[in-house]
Amino acid sequence: MRLAYRKQYYTQQNQEKYQRAPLFICMKLLKIEDSLLLIAPVSDDKYIYNERLGILVSLLGHRGSIIDRTYSYDINLSNKDWDKLDKLFSNEMQKRTKKIEEQIVSNVKHSLDNIYSKINKDINKTDEKGQVYNGRPVGELN
Repeated sequence: MRLAYRKQYYTQQNQEKYQRAPLFICMKLLKIEDSLLLIAPVSDDKYIYNERLGILVSLLGHRGSIIDRTYSYDINLSNKDWDKLDKLFSNEMQKRTKKIEEQIVSNVKHSLDNIYSKINKDINKTDEKGQVYNGRPVGELN
């Protein structure tokens, strides 16, 4: 009886390991910087694509597929695994979006600083006599 329990325990452990393998694959792909993350706006399907590894993961609710260059695997995720993966995907997507936004904003600030400096230089121009006229001829200051 003890032997049967051990066999059942190890069989159950292996099944859990293989059932969770898709979760671990997705988690690893999310950590790789060059993995492309996409969300379909209407269906809310999520995609993880890594061109270098040739792997595409599509997540459609609690189901999905993992496709490499040779095989395609259908996956089913438990509620717990789906919630964890959904949260990780959303957090990683948010982190990457913020990073892109910061890069764009830093470029805009630089451009706005240039515009501001250009306006300041123009406002503080001096006329031929060395008088500052704040962007208007001296006669128009009154």
